[in-house]
Amino acid sequence: MGRRLIIAGGGIGGMAAALALEREGIAVNVFERAPAFAEIGAGMSLWPNATRILRSWGVLDPLLETSETVTHFDLLRPDGGTISTIPMGGFDTPAVCLHRADLHRVLMRALSPGCVVPDRRLVSFTHGADIGVTADFAGGPSVRADGLIGADGVHSVVRARLHGPSDPIFRGYCIWRGIGPETPGGSRGHITETWGRGQRFGVMPMGGGRVCWYATRNGPAAQADGDKGRKSEIQGLFAGWHRPIQELIEGTNASDIIKNDAQDRRALPRWSRGCVTLLGDAAHPITPNVGQGACMAIEDAACLAKSLRGEPDLAAGFAAYEEARRGRTTFVGRQSRRIGAIGQLENPIVVAARNLVTRAVLFASRDMTLNSVYGFES
Repeated sequence: MGRRLIIAGGGIGGMAAALALEREGIAVNVFERAPAFAEIGAGMSLWPNATRILRSWGVLDPLLETSETVTHFDLLRPDGGTISTIPMGGFDTPAVCLHRADLHRVLMRALSPGCVVPDRRLVSFTHGADIGVTADFAGGPSVRADGLIGADGVHSVVRARLHGPSDPIFRGYCIWRGIGPETPGGSRGHITETWGRGQRFGVMPMGGGRVCWYATRNGPAAQADGDKGRKSEIQGLFAGWHRPIQELIEGTNASDIIKNDAQDRRALPRWSRGCVTLLGDAAHPITPNVGQGACMAIEDAACLAKSLRGEPDLAAGFAAYEEARRGRTTFVGRQSRRIGAIGQLENPIVVAARNLVTRAVLFASRDMTLNSVYGFES
């Protein structure tokens, strides 16, 4: 009888892990707490370090049909002036922007029938070297398997059971996300992020006439919406900023605007215990300042499958996977946190200096910085 694994969490990380493991001949079931997979979420970016893996899995081409290739990343001032421009050529696979639901759908379609089980919320589990794992679900029967992978996000039940409960760390600002219509005169293939004082606004064309946008503002955790509502508040915060910011906000349905706190967690000294391990945001949640959250989960999935290839001892395979990934994910998380802190600076004198220094540093170290993140191969 072959090895069987359980994955808790049917997000991008869980689906990617399932696909990578199935390609190694490992039987997998993904248990997702949501009763159904809907067209929810916002836009996202996938960079060459992730699209390279997706190509090797045979799922990149269908994604390219519903996404927009990134040709440049432009860092701007609120008046539209350029701080720096980074061309995104020179990699063997493209960077793309797309709707999260499109990536999720492509990954799910590549899995075997019955692999994903919705409406099953993990509540607890027991595990041991000789007994494998028994996972207990709310309102459903327990499931036994050889091992468990926690891909259940920043509030992971698996992580809490392994390492004790703890709260994510709030990083001082909130983030809004929405999807608006493409505006006339927009630059195709250009991701832009505009840096103000304690506020940022990002624009990511996704293809198909859709543009994902995000906005940030310094403040306390769990900021309440303004008196006139979420959409009106964002319009007021970014009044006078360059086009097409106001047009994008105006063209977005107010009920579709998502608001979250920027948060992550301190790096764990270890992810795995015996036949249980963590993946993606459950292991190493990062702030969304370098567009690498999903990319790190995809890298994790590829590395996990590689570490289990031909390894008869599941615990040893999990340990090897963790050892290979901890340094990389810690580095990317630290970089994202630093970039977020720099982008959220408020003092006008410091902001002016920041823009000048950022322009000089990116120009001097652009290729080295890009290659360290996007040139990575698992």
